[in-house]
Amino acid sequence: MRYIDKDLESIQELRNMLQNAQTSFVQLNELNQVELDLYSGRFIKAVCNDLSGLVSQYVEATNYGNTEDEFQLCSEFLQRFKETIQKETFVGMVEGDANDKFIEIGVPIGTVVVLLPTHPSFTLLVNLILLAVKSGNTFVFIANNKNKPEVLKMFRLLVDYIETTEYPKGCLLFVESVTDESIKELFVNSEVSLIINIDSPQYVNKKFRTNTPLIYGGGTSIPVFIDHTAEIEKAVEDVIHSRSFDNGILPGSEQFLVTEEAITDRIKALMESHGAYIMSSNDEKKLINFLTLSEKNIVDNYIGKSATWIAESSDIDVPKTTRLLVSVQNYMTDDNFFNRKLSCPILAIYMEPDWILACKKCMSILNELHLGHTLTIHSRDGEVIKEFAIQKAVGRMVVNAPTSCGATGITANFPPSLILGGGTTGRGNSVSNITPRELTYIRRVGFSLKD
Repeated sequence: MRYIDKDLESIQELRNMLQNAQTSFVQLNELNQVELDLYSGRFIKAVCNDLSGLVSQYVEATNYGNTEDEFQLCSEFLQRFKETIQKETFVGMVEGDANDKFIEIGVPIGTVVVLLPTHPSFTLLVNLILLAVKSGNTFVFIANNKNKPEVLKMFRLLVDYIETTEYPKGCLLFVESVTDESIKELFVNSEVSLIINIDSPQYVNKKFRTNTPLIYGGGTSIPVFIDHTAEIEKAVEDVIHSRSFDNGILPGSEQFLVTEEAITDRIKALMESHGAYIMSSNDEKKLINFLTLSEKNIVDNYIGKSATWIAESSDIDVPKTTRLLVSVQNYMTDDNFFNRKLSCPILAIYMEPDWILACKKCMSILNELHLGHTLTIHSRDGEVIKEFAIQKAVGRMVVNAPTSCGATGITANFPPSLILGGGTTGRGNSVSNITPRELTYIRRVGFSLKD
């Protein structure tokens, strides 16, 4: 029997794909923005035509997320993309002319490598292909060892969609054999222009160092603050809708609700009347026992499952209409299970005497748990909103809107993207919603002022 060294095999596969990507980039360099837009436009049209079937197939096969939510998300994302990014120029002449004595030229950066998250949404896969095509870069996608085979199967199908538009083949590549050694090789390989790490924190430590520019796409689990001046019922509806949307797998999904003690009872009552179930201490013990066992199950764990599925699996009796499981917490401690990232419809509530202490609680969550790429506030007090905006080290702040669709630019005035730069978490070098702008550089041409 022949022994195969998996480390060497994975390193060689990576090197081969990066060399192929370099060759394909030469082809892409011959395309201008008009041609790239033609391909991305055809891709959008083809995906929209088959969207219902594609989403149903993906959610059913991967067994996480929610079909109806995913369909709505992708439909609205593609519409926003067409209205904004699709109309912009990132490659070629961006601005100015000889008469202005100043010209800006957008230039693709080269080979972009994407580290996939464990449970990508269907819309994220579509987003990534559009990023590649619109920016004129070659992309190499690195599978996550926890990706289900159905994820890569759908991703390859979407690549087939773009290649049927006559987009050059070989510009979107996959590496499926992944080891720590191949990731180390990736981080030092000179053929890589940019690394996009989407919510894979296992590759952010001293073991994996790189001088290559790196963008970290933040994941779920961010704090939301409701103060006493807010439209409280709407705020509660927004939080429940956002946290349960697509079963909690979207970046920017709320996991921590911080509020003032004076309105806590009203918030809890409103939550229960809008589909949230507030757990007892015994319920929480059952839940923690199940989640601890479930997270070791790659095939069918709790990530992206509904609140009722999780409750039933935990032997917790909840109404069939339950959309969210809620834990009321008194303190934030290092060993608190609910402080870890939970990509599912579970929410922890923290109560503080006033908005100033609530502000400090939000800062603790952002800083100590490294979850600070996004913050949401529900308030009608302009001074409080301004103070939060000034004090909080976050890349984006959503005001009076559901976070998961707001932070991603679907329902709030951010660029539409499911990759939320997490530079404020101490990871990566961007805090923006990632668009083709972050995947190109500007070559500036200046003319003499004396001519």
